[in-house]
Amino acid sequence: MTTVRTSPADPGQGALALSSWPHVNQSSVPPAFLTGTRRALARQRAACHDAHAPSAAVFRDILDQAEGTYFGKRHGLATVRTLRDWKRAVPVHSYSDLRPYVDKLLDGDANVLTRSEPYALLRTSGSSGEPKLIPTTRHWRNAYRGRALYAQWGLYFESVGMGPGATVLDLSWERSSTSTSVGDYPSYGISQRPAAVSSVDWLPPWYDESWFQGVEGESYRNGLYRKLRLLAGADVRLVVALNASKIVGLAEVLAERADDLVSDLRNGTLEGRPCHGGADPDLASRLAGIRRANRGMLRLTDLWPGLALVVAWNSASAALYRPWLDEVTPGVPKLPFSATGTEGIITIPVDGHRSAGPLAVDLGLYEFVPAEDRDEEVPLEPDVETLDFHEVEVGRTYEVVMTQANGLYRYALGDLYTVVDRIGQVPRLDFVGRSGFGSSFTGEKLTEKDVYLAVRAALGDQWRSLSLFSCVPVWAAPPGYTLMIEWADDLPLSPDRFAEDVETALRQLNIEYADKRAADRLTPLALLPVPPGTFARVEDQRRREGASPAQLKHHWIQRDGSLLTHAAAALAEV
Repeated sequence: MTTVRTSPADPGQGALALSSWPHVNQSSVPPAFLTGTRRALARQRAACHDAHAPSAAVFRDILDQAEGTYFGKRHGLATVRTLRDWKRAVPVHSYSDLRPYVDKLLDGDANVLTRSEPYALLRTSGSSGEPKLIPTTRHWRNAYRGRALYAQWGLYFESVGMGPGATVLDLSWERSSTSTSVGDYPSYGISQRPAAVSSVDWLPPWYDESWFQGVEGESYRNGLYRKLRLLAGADVRLVVALNASKIVGLAEVLAERADDLVSDLRNGTLEGRPCHGGADPDLASRLAGIRRANRGMLRLTDLWPGLALVVAWNSASAALYRPWLDEVTPGVPKLPFSATGTEGIITIPVDGHRSAGPLAVDLGLYEFVPAEDRDEEVPLEPDVETLDFHEVEVGRTYEVVMTQANGLYRYALGDLYTVVDRIGQVPRLDFVGRSGFGSSFTGEKLTEKDVYLAVRAALGDQWRSLSLFSCVPVWAAPPGYTLMIEWADDLPLSPDRFAEDVETALRQLNIEYADKRAADRLTPLALLPVPPGTFARVEDQRRREGASPAQLKHHWIQRDGSLLTHAAAALAEV
């Protein structure tokens, strides 16, 4: 039976209590839920082959949502009938262009952007460091965002087969029962959603499972260990995360705390306290035997021999995690998570392509601006000419302009996608990065890929020994970069020589960086070795300060120097 209640973090009516599925042992996935995901996947595949009809329906719905609103009246949308009319009436917007409308909502005005009133403002990171606030409405969740998640999970379930007792480990979002307030609106990250708004919104059966629920004050790595312990005896077929780094972190925690896990399984405990489910001495003995045979090593596939699929972003800088991901889950196939953000979903995977997915033409209105001949540092002009989805060319890269039924009208995402091929009538898109993301004090345009490849080249055969690093721009006269890197005591490298080798590699990879260094417009690369686990401590610190998971993405290069400040504070607590 489904019960409806109002979440404390969602004051609107009709929020669905996420206890609709009965508590099942080890998070077995109910057949009815699997059937729903298969239907959603079939619908998504059909949209690829009959794309114009669903795209036209989305356009009509967006106009309907804007009818009579403050935004609609300001832009004369009552007379808009065609996409050409739409582009003439509505300029391309940045977030700063749309922020005054959000401010009107915060002032208590109604009917500002959409007829369906927002029930929350979602937080996401902004380029200025100040979080952006994205309106979210029940109409948007029910008609678009919710069912999109069912479709992508349908692909994952189809890929692995989910027999009786099979389960998943979902690391792609976090259950949250609290939120901050902005004006009269609750505010939280998209991956911290506290409640579903209806039965057609995303409602996974594991929401009430103990392994999925967070513990107040729990550190990031302790949270991963708790999930490992509580699902140690389960038939986990599928591990899903947004960032591959989280799965790598899970594997690292398993390796580091294998003795603790064996002890907890043998004694029926979790961190020394009694654990629901009791002891499993047979599993403890099996894992201990594997460790002895593998010289102390324990992998995720040892804990879950039925693991059949790993899901995470595999494009742009996330693709640089692939070697690590393959190492900690050897032989396990990989599929991408949808190209998704707080503002909306761009692609939904529907087949076995490892990184790219077809444009989700039934979820929003998408326009494209060719990127090859543009200066990435210059924002899109309000009247920039755009192409529709059927006009893009295979092999070319485009910046996406997106319209969603949540009130983001002709919104310049700043995301770049390359058209890989086509699926039916829609382009298959591979995310290649953010327009202008990187660092450029003097025109060097240092990128995440430059940093990653330089560090890997400098480490040589030792590159797998380091878990995380990031390059931080440091303003001075002249400016320069500091490479913060977790440095193990037993690493057979000299830090000074390593820094020189990274510097040499950066010059070889980036000719502009080399020129600026030769002219002394940039200082030599500085190295900041920090103890292993420092990045995790920084993440814990930022979580306590209220940062959402979307704001905690690891980048190989930072936009500003705040990482160094957070690292100093985190290390001071040790």
